[in-house]
Amino acid sequence: MSYIKLFFIDIFGYYEWWMLWLSVLVIAIFAIILFFILHMTEEYKKFRSISLYNVIWKWKYKKNRIISLWCYCPECGSALLCDDEYCRSVTTLTNKTTFLICKNCGNIEKSRVVGGDRNYLLKIVKFEIQKRIKSGAYKNRTHK
Repeated sequence: MSYIKLFFIDIFGYYEWWMLWLSVLVIAIFAIILFFILHMTEEYKKFRSISLYNVIWKWKYKKNRIISLWCYCPECGSALLCDDEYCRSVTTLTNKTTFLICKNCGNIEKSRVVGGDRNYLLKIVKFEIQKRIKSGAYKNRTHK
């Protein structure tokens, strides 16, 4: 107990019994607030997959950023190939189409997205994920 008294005397120049209890109360409140903040911000990290454009999208988080975003076949679960060659040969957005193909299912087209190439597709999927996180809509369907 003498170390605690010396601590308060060094900082404030004197020691009163209520100073110790006030310090304990402030630390406890801070710890509870910190726990709830960390718990609430981490809750969305359970949201790691979604079905968009008739395929399954999966990703990971690194420091609150979405990383390793890619699409998977809804039937066999294998990673899909992205064919956006057609996007380079046309100039209008309405004619740009990206095809998502499953090699495992026999080169079957699983989805097509009109409007841009692979980067465009990844950006709109990431935007949709972030929109659901911000709105809280991800809570309705959390996939692991």
